[in-house]
Amino acid sequence: MSSPVLEVTDLTFRRGRPILKGISWRVDPGQHWAILGPNGCGKTSLINLITGYDSATTGTLRIGDSVFGDDDWREVRRRVGLVTNTLTTYLESGEPVLDVIASGRDAKLNLIEVPPASVKRDAARLLKRVGCDYLRDALWGPLSQGEKQKTLICRALMAKFAVLILDEPCAGLDPVAREHYLQWMQSLAAKPQSPSLVMVTHHVEEILPAITHCLLLKDGRVHAAGPKHAILKSANLSAIYGSPLKLTRHGERYALKLAA
Repeated sequence: MSSPVLEVTDLTFRRGRPILKGISWRVDPGQHWAILGPNGCGKTSLINLITGYDSATTGTLRIGDSVFGDDDWREVRRRVGLVTNTLTTYLESGEPVLDVIASGRDAKLNLIEVPPASVKRDAARLLKRVGCDYLRDALWGPLSQGEKQKTLICRALMAKFAVLILDEPCAGLDPVAREHYLQWMQSLAAKPQSPSLVMVTHHVEEILPAITHCLLLKDGRVHAAGPKHAILKSANLSAIYGSPLKLTRHGERYALKLAA
């Protein structure tokens, strides 16, 4: 069996109270995961531990061959692409879009030094790739929510990473912008050399056809984890959300509603 891209073993996290209670989970090469669960189940805390913005109370966290606590996580973090609205609170409104993207090369924010010309060229290439070449001379602050999300994707793609974490990437997008964004993410996931995707979402409608596995969290624990077709069931979703739900499938997409 090949080494996992990402693996957590018996991970616990306390912040005055227990938040994560013995999470064990692994992402193998070629897998794309969706993480679902109600508010307060520990999704954001798990992402913060993986990216090194918080430290686990107990347990083991590996990214490739690196173990949290044994290796410099500032270096390891370069192997984890992260797209989260949390970053928008740290980015200065006057930051040039190309600088925002360039900062992903070294996992930094709000660059003081001017990025090398070669790095800016790479940033501009990515911007064009996502259909936002018109933002080449724009500033971060005035961007729309969809433009910010695509800029953050470009920022993540600046690094050579093994896993790309998308923390509620469609939050704040209108329905049309959401569908365009999801189609673009599907095309990225379908590429042969694509990194493993880990998508945190509240909405089954956002689970891409490319997603292969699902992790369901409830009250800081793993309720179910495994291949999408086996895990994404009405009974499992009803259990984690504490209400009778009916999951339906339309082609390769899903919908969820309260059971009658």
